[in-house]
Amino acid sequence: MKIIALNRRDFLRSSALVTSGLLLGFEASAAAKVQSVSSQLGPFLQMTNQGKIRLGVPVVEMGQGIYTSLAMSVVEELEMTLDQVEDIQTIFHPVFKNPIVSYMTSNKLQLQMTGGSTSLMGWGKNYQNIGATAREMIVSAAANEWDVSPSNLTVDGEYVINTITDKKLSYGELVEKAAKLKIPENPKIKESIEFKTIGKPIKRWDTSSKISGKAVFGADIQLPEMLYGTIKNTPILGSKIIGIDESKAKSIDGYITSIPLEDMVIVVANSTWLAMKSASKIIINTEGGNVDLNNESIKLRLREDSKLEGVQAGNKVGNVEEGFSTSSTIVEREYELSIQAQAAMEPLTATANVTEDHCEFWGPIQIQDIPVMVATQVTGLTPDKIKVNTTFLGGGFGRKTEADFVVPPIVASKVLGKPVQITWSREADMRSGFYRPPSLVKLKAGLNPNGVPHTFEAKVISPSPSLHLAKDLGFFFPIWIDENGYDWAALEGMPQQPISDIENEYAIQNINVRYVPSNIDIKWGFWRSIGASGNKFAIESFMDEIAQISKADPLELRTKLLKHNKRALNVLEKAKLQSNWGKPQKGHFQGFAYADSLNCIQTQVAEISINQRGQIDIHKITCVLDCGPTHNPHLVHQQVEGSIIFGLNAVILGEINVQNGQIVESNYDDYKMLRLKDTPPIDVHLVASSAKQGRIGEIGTPVIGPAVANAVFAATGKRVRRLPIRKEDLA
Repeated sequence: MKIIALNRRDFLRSSALVTSGLLLGFEASAAAKVQSVSSQLGPFLQMTNQGKIRLGVPVVEMGQGIYTSLAMSVVEELEMTLDQVEDIQTIFHPVFKNPIVSYMTSNKLQLQMTGGSTSLMGWGKNYQNIGATAREMIVSAAANEWDVSPSNLTVDGEYVINTITDKKLSYGELVEKAAKLKIPENPKIKESIEFKTIGKPIKRWDTSSKISGKAVFGADIQLPEMLYGTIKNTPILGSKIIGIDESKAKSIDGYITSIPLEDMVIVVANSTWLAMKSASKIIINTEGGNVDLNNESIKLRLREDSKLEGVQAGNKVGNVEEGFSTSSTIVEREYELSIQAQAAMEPLTATANVTEDHCEFWGPIQIQDIPVMVATQVTGLTPDKIKVNTTFLGGGFGRKTEADFVVPPIVASKVLGKPVQITWSREADMRSGFYRPPSLVKLKAGLNPNGVPHTFEAKVISPSPSLHLAKDLGFFFPIWIDENGYDWAALEGMPQQPISDIENEYAIQNINVRYVPSNIDIKWGFWRSIGASGNKFAIESFMDEIAQISKADPLELRTKLLKHNKRALNVLEKAKLQSNWGKPQKGHFQGFAYADSLNCIQTQVAEISINQRGQIDIHKITCVLDCGPTHNPHLVHQQVEGSIIFGLNAVILGEINVQNGQIVESNYDDYKMLRLKDTPPIDVHLVASSAKQGRIGEIGTPVIGPAVANAVFAATGKRVRRLPIRKEDLA
């Protein structure tokens, strides 16, 4: 992406920061510039007169450490440190879209979106490039000052140094002069062997602001004359509001009004607490919905849909019919996954201020375009009259890609003519979310005389997690989701899918995968690791069953299936060593699982025992990971550990149940979350390689399920074919 000098007037209009120093940004494509009518500032690098750095980035910080990673890319080229980075903020601009998502959809889906572990891969090199550009410009400014060749100069993070005379000029002294120079077209970017910051375990840039309370989250926004509100959902899933009774709420001092929408009521008061108190008094009259919807009817729907042929999912390899006809043994199994909530710690909170000619929005959002889409519909304003401010996110996990919590503050502010902040209760979010869909996965394998699978067939039956997004946007976006029913998000983790790591998959000669998009009337959405969380559980549990039938060591079976892949074999060998595979402590049992996804190769070994209460005690998780070049090992360890814990919660605790058309769970008391005392030690071992850079934020989540389930079999002789694991599965 081409680097450009930014217009200081636009910078001043769009930012509270001072405009002195060197201001650099990114030039959008010609087509994108034609589409844009925004005067908002795009992503930028500012070097100040004090020798500090300020960054505007097109991605959000939601705990994954992307602010730190992009800042590392910049300071690497300037020989600076993260201590010299003064400010980082997420910038919304209509023409700066997620490049990985754009690529996945042949440029059809153009959203400024943070998700899918795409941020560093999409923007890391661009920020390294802008840092290199700034370095060359300040060096050129110093060369002009001293009338010497830039080749005689070097930098040390604070000064440009004349290597002949040892004279120095500080970055702060040079930035104004540098700003007047021509932008270099091809600045020299460091080779990896030259890195001093990238690749090192650097602590997070944003930690101090979170400790001090300076970091701004959704609920921290305070505006003059601001009103506060919450929402109350319709009790039955899929039901619509036909009227409300607010008479009891009117008796509460501080209650202002209620605004009914299609499936929720916005309740506004003088404080969040008063709004929630008032909401408890509102009576909602509804129609529609399905009171007969429950766990059993959902399972029955999946079972009935499994009889359908479905759609082709990914590449069909070889000839499965012929493969099965020549197999020595045929193995068939089914696996089930439950509904899950994202359950992010931060409640859904957003703020809007709508005036006659302007709308400004603040909130913890993963897709910056959504407030603009909503505001144009609600207010009638054009996009250039709408400003989007993104706060820190206290966890996202896919939930904050949705529009449902963006709508209420914009509607309420439009109606009341004042700024309004809407905060959802935990109960409202838990009972009216966009959940991970349940799934039924049917697998069939044909084995050769040595017990190694050479033919593999799968059918995934599950609601589409992406269909609602396609409907909201008004178009499908292949190869992600198409009009025939294929949804990559439901198939991630299955072999031979588009944009998958086919070279790292098991070497099986005949493969066919099909998908049945099941129609179950609940709001489905994205959940950390999307479909891989269920599909890898099924496949890796299945491989363990095949190993048992073939009387093979589970790890050795994977070795045979990956003998073509030196990178994978290296990971398997290290996993065997680091986990002490096959030699657990007395009374402990091990389970193994492998995954290839997001340009990473990973294994997990779970070591467990069954206690006297008949419950699982997880003593240790050993994860071995090859994710290619590691930008920051400290962040990789954090993300892998976090994603394993997130997945483990869904393996042994979390579950959303449906009864009489309603979600049963409401808060952390009944949607259980792992506590620190229940979390096992997690050992993460990184394997260095020259493979392309992997995507880190979700990779640990899908592998922990089969690792634990396979360990349960080793301990009890009982197969776990559904998640979460229940006590009766162990008896």
